[in-house]
Amino acid sequence: MAKKYIRYSHNHRGFQIFIIIYLILCTLFCLLSLFITLLNACKTNANIVSNGIFGLLEGNVFQIIGENFKMAWSTLRKSFWNSILFSLVGSFLNCLIGAILAYVFTYKEFPFKNFIFTVYISVMLLPSIMGMPILVPFMQQKLQWANTIYGYLSPMIAGGQVASLFLFKTFFAQQPLSIYESAKVEGGNDFMMFIRITIPLALPIMLYHFIGSFSSIYNDYLWASLIMEPGTLMMPTLQSASQNFQDAQRGAMYMLYVISSFPLIITTAVSMKFFASGEFASGLKL
Repeated sequence: MAKKYIRYSHNHRGFQIFIIIYLILCTLFCLLSLFITLLNACKTNANIVSNGIFGLLEGNVFQIIGENFKMAWSTLRKSFWNSILFSLVGSFLNCLIGAILAYVFTYKEFPFKNFIFTVYISVMLLPSIMGMPILVPFMQQKLQWANTIYGYLSPMIAGGQVASLFLFKTFFAQQPLSIYESAKVEGGNDFMMFIRITIPLALPIMLYHFIGSFSSIYNDYLWASLIMEPGTLMMPTLQSASQNFQDAQRGAMYMLYVISSFPLIITTAVSMKFFASGEFASGLKL
């Protein structure tokens, strides 16, 4: 028995070593792009062309960083704040409308409710890109919403309701009905129950979905490039702003990538704080 135990212990230790090495290699591989971006944000264009993206730093690094930052910020300043504003508005409306729909489908009875819900969420079976050939001319020609905030945000808010409804309804269905029955006995209406009961109980899952929606809208490139023309007054995304850089501005372009990552770093840090404290765990009992 002792020999078998020792043999198992050695095999188990070897497997743990393999897992640790594998995780370290995966982490290093994932951080490689970040390292390249930070490294080249501290270089001049001539340094990048002559030494490549893996070349060592040359010259006055702090002066180069200042010049790249100044050039990048002057180009993306408006797009940076537009992206944050539109992402916040779109994420808030996604969560709010999705929560209202989930409340209706969970606690209200009406004819063909299950059938309508099935048809509604069946949109998740189709990739969003399949609707682009129809949606783009509809927004540009029929609604005349090209190069407008409405044309940029409305498809994202409308399309985001499917995932919001599916996620929130699954969570709302697990809340005890006795709470709502007691509220009705006390004279509470749907609006009061939604504000004072549903939202406080669903706040962790709503915050989780809000952060995911924010990242999705903030990182969007395809829809912005289709509905917004370069050089227009409202350029909503940072990805579109990167098109303004030339080959002679590669250092500033890498600096643009660094600056644009700060909102996502902040949202990730906030979400990790709630994950670590267990706030999300109370809202993810799916």
